[in-house]
Amino acid sequence: MRTKKSNVGKSQIIKSTELTLFDRNNKYDPSVLENIGRDGDMLSLTDLWKAAGSPANKRPIDWQEKESTKEFIDALSDTFNSAKIALLKTKRGRNAGTYGVRQASLAYAKWIDPALHILVNEVFFQRVEEEKNPDLLADRLIATYKKKGMDDKWIGQRLKSRVTRNEFTACLAAHGVNKDGFADCTNAIYKPLWGGKTDIVRVKKNLDEKVNLRDHMTFEELTAVEFAEMLSKNQIKANNLNGNTRCKVACSDSSQQVARLIVQSKTNNRISI
Repeated sequence: MRTKKSNVGKSQIIKSTELTLFDRNNKYDPSVLENIGRDGDMLSLTDLWKAAGSPANKRPIDWQEKESTKEFIDALSDTFNSAKIALLKTKRGRNAGTYGVRQASLAYAKWIDPALHILVNEVFFQRVEEEKNPDLLADRLIATYKKKGMDDKWIGQRLKSRVTRNEFTACLAAHGVNKDGFADCTNAIYKPLWGGKTDIVRVKKNLDEKVNLRDHMTFEELTAVEFAEMLSKNQIKANNLNGNTRCKVACSDSSQQVARLIVQSKTNNRISI
């Protein structure tokens, strides 16, 4: 990636063909942090280094050798009761580089470049403000989806269906469904509607296993899933169903009802035409 630095007044600006931390008005772009490579829950310090222009004296290894970094890693290890080896690692082969847990990655980002330091601080303070005023969080979510090309109608349904999903999973947990059962119940909803489990739906939509499936559903698909989850929750509560198997059957029954309604609606539309 070709990256260059330019100075405007006293503010450092990082420009790239792939990302821009600041625009001409010195405003940050938090999306840069979303483009950093990951390995599980770890972030790529190497990608952060490249984003900052690959400064020769600020490689991940340079940071790791600093006494202050060693003290920070010691404190991090004690705070989270985690072995130091689990906080930083070097990966070889595909996506090679140095990776660190979130706390270590952000500490490195702050050290490597003043602009990244400001960005990390600003994102943190934004999240604090969003805790105080949830409308700000909603605004950020809406803006994020609009950047992906989604319209207001889809965004409204996505947020609404998320609330329904949370109520559905809370119901499953309250009725004795375990971790495996959550996946089984979700697949029981998908199969009647889309002809297969989650992995089949991903194949049909040509999606990577790591992306959020529901972010790639149409408005109609989101609505159908939400309706099926709502019916499932109501059926489980009304009949006081408990355990993976019984709740899975309820989810499948509810989803089949929704699937039949969809087929009937399509048939009626063809007849009316």
